[in-house]
Amino acid sequence: MEMRVVILVAMAAVVAAVLEAAAAATYTVGAPDGLWDLQTNYAEWVAARTFHPGDNITFTYSPELHDVVEVSKAGYDACSSANNISAFRTGNDVVALTAVGTRYFLCSLTGHCDSGMKIRVDVVAAGSAPGPAAAAPTSAAGSVTTPPAAAGIVGLGGGVVVLALQHGFMTLW
Repeated sequence: MEMRVVILVAMAAVVAAVLEAAAAATYTVGAPDGLWDLQTNYAEWVAARTFHPGDNITFTYSPELHDVVEVSKAGYDACSSANNISAFRTGNDVVALTAVGTRYFLCSLTGHCDSGMKIRVDVVAAGSAPGPAAAAPTSAAGSVTTPPAAAGIVGLGGGVVVLALQHGFMTLW
């Protein structure tokens, strides 16, 4: 009986890990209609999405024209990149959203932040949806990003139980 409890706990851990990995999403800032530029309405773009720990956001832009700087709330409010947290300049910058909290990003080129090139990302715990509409994660082309398939295997006595999570469904064999 004790062995079955250990096995069930192990199975639960595998399921939790599979669900967490499958839930991560990647968002391209401004997509599908824009990129990291002076034309995109970032407040509108952020309002249509819900971000969770484990998600990634990608900034795509011309490095000759823009950059991405992570700043504090004070820096965000003042459009100041002084004392920034980090700076990105590749034109294809991926930022991991690792924890619950608010992150602030802006373009540090003169006048760009003041013209609206800044973004506030609220990262909330899984199961939370603070925004008015939680949209499906999208790829750069605007299509829904399907989480990768994942599987875990746990031995059970003489048999094997395979937990497979694909497209949000769990199957037991």
